[in-house]
Amino acid sequence: MPRGRPSRAGVFTRLETQLQELNNRLGGLPTPKESEYIWSDIWHLEAHHSTALEGNTLVLREVEALLDQGRAVGSKPLAEYVEVKGYGQAATWVYAQARGETLTSLLP
Repeated sequence: MPRGRPSRAGVFTRLETQLQELNNRLGGLPTPKESEYIWSDIWHLEAHHSTALEGNTLVLREVEALLDQGRAVGSKPLAEYVEVKGYGQAATWVYAQARGETLTSLLP
């Protein structure tokens, strides 16, 4: 294998091969609607698992209800609900930065 930077043609050839594999073998990228569901699921799971590592006892169903509906389902200490809600808001901000949105677009 040659040393140094690959040629531009080589990079494009490799990209085309990988795009064909993505489309033919894996069915392509998800639709925008599917992506929305996937990111929502990641958000719920991330908030649940990350706070659970710190000792939070809310189960996934409670985390989903809190983040989606703003409802505290169950009878856990208020601090646990506040922790998950804060984590969810922080994760939303981070995701928005990754998409290139500005902070002001997230404010009410």
